[in-house]
Amino acid sequence: MQVSEPRPLRLLALLFPVLCLIADPAEGAERSLNQAKAEKKEVRYSMMGPRDTLLFYTFAEQGAVLRLRIANQDASFPVTGTVFLFDDKVTKEGLAKWLNNQHSDGIFVDPAEPKETIELPEGACSVVEKKLLGEKENEGPGGGSFADYELKIAVKDHKVGEKFELKGFEDKAGVFLKVTKS
Repeated sequence: MQVSEPRPLRLLALLFPVLCLIADPAEGAERSLNQAKAEKKEVRYSMMGPRDTLLFYTFAEQGAVLRLRIANQDASFPVTGTVFLFDDKVTKEGLAKWLNNQHSDGIFVDPAEPKETIELPEGACSVVEKKLLGEKENEGPGGGSFADYELKIAVKDHKVGEKFELKGFEDKAGVFLKVTKS
């Protein structure tokens, strides 16, 4: 006579691998990118004065950086997004050096280098609200007046296969727009 396992235990044994996947929501994507857990850096000046606004969201534990670029050539303020994925062994310091070199004078010769760069699709990032705060004079080379805007931006959920999953979010950013006098 053959003794079999009770039916509930057999069912549990069959379902265990599936239950483990369900228990860890980040398991579906290699990296789960949640803006609430990222360190944000906003850059809107260069040595020459106001520039396109760059927003960097660093996900140090995930070895990833999301860069949003808000163009300042006209008041439509188009927003584009790029996700940079780094090697698993990247350090927070290596990411910080890479980030500095993206907007500054590039003084670090040994920054981390992304192993993959992925552009977010058109329409994934947008401006949902804009507010004119005032006007500022550029004291740097080239001079000129710039309108100072505060924008509310939105980024949609986005997943790239098993590589990463970006949770959608809204945030605020400042942008300077060149004022042309006629």
